[in-house]
Amino acid sequence: MPCCPDVSGQHGNYDYLVGYDVDMSNPQVSDELLRWGRWFVDSTRIDGFRLDALKHIPASFYPWWLAELRQEFRRELFAVGEYWSKDVEELQSYLAAVNQCLSLFDVPLHYNFQKASEARHEFDMTQVFQGSLVATQPILAVTFVDNHDTQPGQSLESCVKDWFKPLAYALILLRRDGYPCVFYGDYFGNEGHANPVHKLTSHRKLIDDFLQARARYAYGEQHDYLDHPSCIGWVWTGDAQHPGSMVVLMSTGDQGTKKIHGLRPRQIFRDLTGHCADPVMTDDSGGAEFRCPSGNVSVWCTE
Repeated sequence: MPCCPDVSGQHGNYDYLVGYDVDMSNPQVSDELLRWGRWFVDSTRIDGFRLDALKHIPASFYPWWLAELRQEFRRELFAVGEYWSKDVEELQSYLAAVNQCLSLFDVPLHYNFQKASEARHEFDMTQVFQGSLVATQPILAVTFVDNHDTQPGQSLESCVKDWFKPLAYALILLRRDGYPCVFYGDYFGNEGHANPVHKLTSHRKLIDDFLQARARYAYGEQHDYLDHPSCIGWVWTGDAQHPGSMVVLMSTGDQGTKKIHGLRPRQIFRDLTGHCADPVMTDDSGGAEFRCPSGNVSVWCTE
């Protein structure tokens, strides 16, 4: 294993995380970590790794380490790393440095969500993916809304406001690009017994509905309607094996409406979120006007 001094240049040199000195250039250290990796995969039969604090670890360590494990176990061993940076170019540089051997959490997208949740209708939703990893390298982007570090009271506190969580989860769970990740706290909630300020709302029902819609309707072509600063949407057309269609519409301002074209004629759509009670039927040319509530999202699916 060659010497690997290539850590983040933040603060001049970001080698020591909370004072820990793990010298990856020392063959005894790297060989022991490889032995541990072999033991862990063999003992637990895991399918991959979530790699923490990549900024503090030489970039050339993981291409070697993951290649050794993947070769030995003859499987993909998916890996996603936490490289905490709002700068998508920094994330792209890291991916190039590791020969794209792993994926990264889309930190810039998280901050876009946070900004949108704070600015409400003043945030331009046509730019919600601007500067994100999923917009530039979707195959290697793991998208998320919040995590254990961004929740209230934590070191990287930047929590997405609760009203925007349904929109944010639709943006990661119901689109083609990215590898979405659901936060435990958003799914199960957190009562905040130690500190009421840290309470998190459970969005389990809505997330479950989105996951079911993704499994059933996210097929065929995705047509985007990212054309209005406060009301955007997109369409899944379906394919021969999955003929159903899905229209997703969200608004950060007033009630949203959008005329959608190119659907199958005389199709009936219902809003699985229950926000809009009345069904929508496409006309003879396959067009219809869909709607969603103010500051919320509707997911229209065929029957």
